[in-house]
Amino acid sequence: MSHVIYSAGRPWDKLVWGLILIGLGVCFLLAMYGFIPSHFLRSWWPVFVIAAGAGSLLCARDPRAIGSAVSTLGIGAWLMIAANDWYGLGWSRSWPLALVATGLGYLTQALAQSVWPREGNDHVQ
Repeated sequence: MSHVIYSAGRPWDKLVWGLILIGLGVCFLLAMYGFIPSHFLRSWWPVFVIAAGAGSLLCARDPRAIGSAVSTLGIGAWLMIAANDWYGLGWSRSWPLALVATGLGYLTQALAQSVWPREGNDHVQ
């Protein structure tokens, strides 16, 4: 007799986060041993935050998760801009982008809630 094990969490979330953490660890190990130039990791580490946001967006199952994923994507974009000093926006000048990223998450959540089907509301009155 086979048993089905039910996990309260969503397995895709754990899979995505596991892959991201493994990738991050491998990159740091490769950089420590000289296989990846240290400037590469110093400049491109925010890609892992962006990947986490993209993975969260793909696994999102409700408006709150969608908003959180969009905020993570926005924060990742801000970190990428600041870490590379793009457009003259280094760490000291780019902090307003963190507010924009967070605001985008809240805006996305509100928009998703307005179109998301509500439980128990199967018919239109």
